[in-house]
Amino acid sequence: MAQLTGFGDRRGSGNQPARLARVGFPNTSSLIAVGVVATFVIGSAASIETSSATLIGAKDWVVHYLDWMFVGTATCALVGIVGIGFSPLGRVRLGMDQEAPEFGNLAWFAMLLSAGLASGLLYWATAEPVLHFQANPFLAPAGIAAATEAAVPSALRITVLHWGLHGWAFYVVIALAIGIQSHRHGRPLTFRIALYPLLGKRYIDRWPGLAIDLLALFGTVCGVATSIGLAAAGMNATLGRLFGLGVSTTHQVAIVFAVCGLGAASALSGVARGVRRLSEVNVWISLLLLFAVATLGPTLHLGGLLFDTLADYASSFLSVGAWLASTADEQSWQADWTIFYWGWWLAWTPFVGLFIARISKGRSVREVVVGVLLVPALVIVVWMTIFGGTALHQELAETGAVSVAVNQDYSLGIVAVIENLGHPHLEAFLIAVAAFLLFTWMITSLDSATLVLCMLLGAEDAAPAKVFWGIALAAVTCALMLVGGVSALQAASIVVGLPLAIIVLLAGVGLVADFVGWSR
Repeated sequence: MAQLTGFGDRRGSGNQPARLARVGFPNTSSLIAVGVVATFVIGSAASIETSSATLIGAKDWVVHYLDWMFVGTATCALVGIVGIGFSPLGRVRLGMDQEAPEFGNLAWFAMLLSAGLASGLLYWATAEPVLHFQANPFLAPAGIAAATEAAVPSALRITVLHWGLHGWAFYVVIALAIGIQSHRHGRPLTFRIALYPLLGKRYIDRWPGLAIDLLALFGTVCGVATSIGLAAAGMNATLGRLFGLGVSTTHQVAIVFAVCGLGAASALSGVARGVRRLSEVNVWISLLLLFAVATLGPTLHLGGLLFDTLADYASSFLSVGAWLASTADEQSWQADWTIFYWGWWLAWTPFVGLFIARISKGRSVREVVVGVLLVPALVIVVWMTIFGGTALHQELAETGAVSVAVNQDYSLGIVAVIENLGHPHLEAFLIAVAAFLLFTWMITSLDSATLVLCMLLGAEDAAPAKVFWGIALAAVTCALMLVGGVSALQAASIVVGLPLAIIVLLAGVGLVADFVGWSR
């Protein structure tokens, strides 16, 4: 087999026009990526019903036969990475032994949170607890009636599980595997390099390695498209309250293209200026909104609920995370929620893992494990308890206060909670803050993703490539929204998440292999 030019190699292959390399498509693999994405978008537009049936059918097959794969991968990743981080191996540095971190702690945490969480926090923080409060498979076995005060802990426990340690463990595995190979061993900063200990020098730049980078690219496109599509619905809902804008696919498509354009522009400014500055702005304004809801809502109640939720999650995350459905109804629920979330996290893993590796140079393995696992998990518990606890408190005080809006459209949850706070003079301001955060979070996700896509293609310095992939992300998002809305977005994440689950497991094995000296 002839060796092919890798994603990280900037040289154009001999049979390709030099002008393609100059605009950010330097090799055969990059052209394959463009062709597949274009085919998907054009095919979806040409036959929406066929595309929808194919995508949903593929998702149903994966869930029916391989749901255990997602659950097992999440548990193995979490247990394995904690074991490595708190063993003597935790002292190993992503770089030379005395090398200092490139970014300070505040900037590092801000970029971690903005890249790894993005706008999904506002979309789901109020909607998901209310939906689990109304029904989830853990209530009946415990003798708990749905939509009662006794159902609140279960609703918050599931919500925090889906946003907590398990998902971040996927990121840590890939970030460490890439970071060790790149920053410590001096190899290129590419996704496929995570499997260098298993593939070796012979295959890492040939089709086994190149196929991994292609998979990473498609996972990034699908994962980010899912987030943008959901966030666009949330922005549409908040803007609708402010300006009377109707909630429609047309408006959401316009929002997607506007945000993708600005995200590509931000990516052109580079990590140090664009991503870092927007990420820090996001953190401070998010804290403002969090403080406002905690202060204007049931403050004392939320304080006690926060302690209870943290203790409950700490004692149950392993057992609940390893739960596997045993009936058709349970499997349907798990597909809609836990499997979707693990697939969504996995789809984001190539881009966030690579991004974390990029910004973590000079940090130790233990710093990455603690910083990327524990800090975001604590933030999640606080965020979900404040927003979700407020929503549930309002729902218990008046049935339908939030659930009517959420059952109509998940994106309306945050608007309903703010309106129910009982401070009409602050209502428009807080909804505007939520809209702004949805907007800036989408941009930080877009510019981070655009940078990573170009890194995968070996074109991180090519401005045309950044513009192209900003437009491509918008096109894929809109195609999925037109094909099936939230269902199609969920299905895409689950389907692309399956092979990425295998990659995460192999990267974990490779990481251990490198530590014990198996690396070739």
